[in-house]
Amino acid sequence: MTNKNAKPENNSKETLQRPNVETQKDRTPITVAWIGVVGIAVGAIIAAFPQVYPIFIDKTPTFQPTAISSETYTVTPNLVEAEPTFTPVPATETVTALPTFSQAIPIPIGEDWLQGCVSTLWKVYPASVQLEENGYGCWKEPVSAFSAEYGDLDFLKERGKGFEEVYGLYTLLPQSGTITFTLRLEDLTNADLLIGILTEPDVTSEGLLLAVLHGDVKNTVILQKDGTYQTIQGTVPLDIKNGQTISLEFDPLSAKGRVLPSFFSTNPFPLHDSTKWLFLGFKGLYGSYRIEGRFLNFQLIE
Repeated sequence: MTNKNAKPENNSKETLQRPNVETQKDRTPITVAWIGVVGIAVGAIIAAFPQVYPIFIDKTPTFQPTAISSETYTVTPNLVEAEPTFTPVPATETVTALPTFSQAIPIPIGEDWLQGCVSTLWKVYPASVQLEENGYGCWKEPVSAFSAEYGDLDFLKERGKGFEEVYGLYTLLPQSGTITFTLRLEDLTNADLLIGILTEPDVTSEGLLLAVLHGDVKNTVILQKDGTYQTIQGTVPLDIKNGQTISLEFDPLSAKGRVLPSFFSTNPFPLHDSTKWLFLGFKGLYGSYRIEGRFLNFQLIE
């Protein structure tokens, strides 16, 4: 059975506890109000004197992404231009510049073939043939029908039908001296080989002119010719394919030729001009022709 008298006691306890809760709730707005007042006061002070309380100001820096570079640059703002400094350089030896193409010294006659070139001291006949220097005292090869190799001067020329024509090289000689060389021929079809000491660089000028007559190179003759290409005298048939040594002697008044050893010797040919030119070339005869051979063991002794 339920005790009716106990109920008022329970109600009494609840009545005693509720005032405390309500009192606590009533105090909360007051506390919040005070916090708000203090916050407003502090905010006003910070706004009035930001320099005093910098830690409360949001100064979070804004970072901008930059490109990554493998190179490092140092920038110094507001640089003051410095006085230039100079480091003394020790004196160096003066080097003489090499000669340019137009200043190249021609290689002496007699040394050029040994160096595998045709010296610019040689001129070409006829003069209408265009030449170009290689920049080292020689002509660019081939020089007309001629080229130097292994100490030799090789020549090769062939043509179809046509008129007579002369090609060759010539060079100025000293007043006196002796020239010796060996001549070898591979082909001399309808062409004569020419060798001369002339007063002008022209086969029709006055001087000593020798011609190896066209035909079989193993059985041909060497003839002395005059300015009109008439035969004066000559050798017996010779084998030029295996080589023949020829000597040319000259002084201020004359020139003579020899085919060694003692096969043939011309009489001294009188020269009425102190200027002398050596001529090495060939004459292609009327029609088609072919010539091939070489000069070797060339020596010029003054």
